[in-house]
Amino acid sequence: MPSIQELARSSGFIFSGTVVERGKSTVPSAVPNEKFVVVRFDRGLRVDPVLGDLRGKLITVVAAAPEGLSPGQKAVFFANSWIHGGGIAVRELGHVDISESDNVAAAIAQLPQAHLLERLQKAVLVVVAEVTRVGSVEKRSFERNAALWSAAELKVDSVLFGTPLKSTVVYFPTSGHPVWAHAPRFKEGQRGIFVLHAPNRKATPSEATLGPDGLVALDPGDFQAESERSEVEKLLGAIK
Repeated sequence: MPSIQELARSSGFIFSGTVVERGKSTVPSAVPNEKFVVVRFDRGLRVDPVLGDLRGKLITVVAAAPEGLSPGQKAVFFANSWIHGGGIAVRELGHVDISESDNVAAAIAQLPQAHLLERLQKAVLVVVAEVTRVGSVEKRSFERNAALWSAAELKVDSVLFGTPLKSTVVYFPTSGHPVWAHAPRFKEGQRGIFVLHAPNRKATPSEATLGPDGLVALDPGDFQAESERSEVEKLLGAIK
């Protein structure tokens, strides 16, 4: 079974709950089968706030191992959302005993740092800088989910990792398509820590259009407030 840390990284819907019954469904569009387990939602540990207060509500869980769950059993469930209409159904990745609740909460609290570490490990340049100019980039790819690049010119104050180019420019998407929706958007005068990456030209046609010196910021972790500098430097030191 994956560790609690691994399950936490892979799950977008984590909660503690009490098993009510097996083989039933609380969602009209989900036909009951032997993998379904109805669970009373007791405590949210990682749940999208848009879902509101779920305490006491019944959730349909597509269980990874339903035979290991019995009515009355309390557990912490790691899952990802499946259905949100007419009720809530999730697909379980795994569960642990309710006694592990505090360990699960600690693992969730560490997720932002773990994610930042992953972004730093893949970065080619990490700088403290200010955006001096933002301009649109001519559209060169015409796939349905084109990035619609803009370019931010940076005035670099400090280099934390890598070798800066003579002129440091970061490309960022402005498209609202889900592929790009969570990427940072930059504006003139914006200061902070930029965690920059080489474009993966095999990943999308949009990235393939960028020049050989192009650097991109595509993830929320690719921009950090200056107040996070000591944390970024500590993580970079661990990488080295």
